[in-house]
Amino acid sequence: MAAAGGGGRKLRPWLVAQVESGRFAGLVWDDAGRSALRIPWQHAGKGGAKGGAGTALCQAWAEFKGRLRPGARPDPAGWKTRLRCALNKSPEFQEVPGRSRLEGPRPYKVYRLLPPPQQRGGQTPKRGASRPRKEAGPDPTAGEDGDPQPHSVPEPPPSPDEVPAEEPRPDARDPSAAPPPAPLKLDIVVESPEPLPPAQGGACLGLRLWLGGSPAWQGWLPPGDYLLGPPAPPGAPPRPGLLPRLLLLPPPEALPGGAPPALGRLLAGLRPGLLVASAGRGLFLRRRAGAEGVHCRAPHARPAPEGGALPEGELVQAFDAQRFREEVGRHRAGLGPRPEHRVTLAVGQELGPHDGPHNRTLVLQLEQAFAQQLLDGAPAAVGPPCPPAVQA
Repeated sequence: MAAAGGGGRKLRPWLVAQVESGRFAGLVWDDAGRSALRIPWQHAGKGGAKGGAGTALCQAWAEFKGRLRPGARPDPAGWKTRLRCALNKSPEFQEVPGRSRLEGPRPYKVYRLLPPPQQRGGQTPKRGASRPRKEAGPDPTAGEDGDPQPHSVPEPPPSPDEVPAEEPRPDARDPSAAPPPAPLKLDIVVESPEPLPPAQGGACLGLRLWLGGSPAWQGWLPPGDYLLGPPAPPGAPPRPGLLPRLLLLPPPEALPGGAPPALGRLLAGLRPGLLVASAGRGLFLRRRAGAEGVHCRAPHARPAPEGGALPEGELVQAFDAQRFREEVGRHRAGLGPRPEHRVTLAVGQELGPHDGPHNRTLVLQLEQAFAQQLLDGAPAAVGPPCPPAVQA
C-alpha cells in the first residue's frame, strides 16, 4: 500500500487537516488535548456502503492518493480497506479499541496520534499493542470487516503506550529557555445600529474564525446582510452605515500593543470590507472595491474561481440552498458524493484543493444552520450563541 512508505507520513497531516476543516460529520478530536481522533466507521451492510461521513472520508483519502479512476464504479469497501490499511501500517497512529464504539447509529473508531519514530528513539510501537489477543481461527463475534465488537471481548488494561505522559512541572523547565510565544487571538465584534433579532431558522449564518490554524471565535447570527472587515484605522472619521458590521478585533487584554504586523497587514487588506448575506436562497458574497486578497472555496461559487480571489464588486452565490438539497437527495440515493456545505475564505493566501484552516493564517468559514442538520438526518443544535451586538 502507498501508506506503508511515504503515504504513512502524508496520512497524519492530511487526516488532521480534515478534522480541522469540519468537512466530515463525526470526524472529531476524541479528547481536549487533541491526542486522539474519532473516525466514523460504519460496517458494510449497516449503511457504510451506502454513503455517510465514513464513506466520504475513505473516498477522499483514495482521491488524495490518486486511486480514483475517472468513470470507475464506486467502491466503498475498497476505499475503507485502503484507509484502514494506511492507519494500521502508519507508525504515527495506534488504534484504541477500548474507546471505540462500533455499535449504534453513528459507530466510530479511536486512533491515538503517536510522536514520529525519531522522537521515540527510532522504535516503532507494535501495531495492535492495545488489542486483546485473539484465538486461532475465525472469530464468530467479529464484525463484517473483521473488527471485534465491543461486547465480544472484555476491555484489556491500558498498555504503557496509552498512559498519557506527565506534564513537566513549571519549576522543572529550563530557566534559560525562552518563554513560548503567546497564542494569537482575534474576536468578531458585532456592531449594529439596531438590536439584532434572535438567531433562529434554517438560514441563520454560522461563522467560524480560524487564526494560525486554531479556532479563535464562532457564533450564529440571524439571516440578513452584514459587512465583514477590520475597524477603521486610528484617526479615521467614523463612517456610519445601515448594515450591521462584523469587526475583526484582537481582544484588548490579549494584544496590548495591537495586532502583530503580519496579522495587521492581512486585516488591512480586508478594508473597506466584504459583504456577506444569508437568505433562504443561500449564502452570497461581494468584495467591495479596495478590499484585496480574499480567496474563496465554496460549494457553488459563481462566478468566483475555485480557491481563487473573489472578483471585485460582483455578487457571488457561494452556497445554493436548493441545489444543496438536491445534492443531499442524490447522495442518500447512492448517486453522488456527500456534498460540502461550508464556504471557506482565506485572507491574503490562495486556497488549494487540500488547503484549509490548518495551514492558512486567517480563515473564515460560513454556513447555514439547516445544512448540517440535513446532512445528519436529525435535528442538531444550532451552536453557541453569538456575542451580544455592540450598539453603534
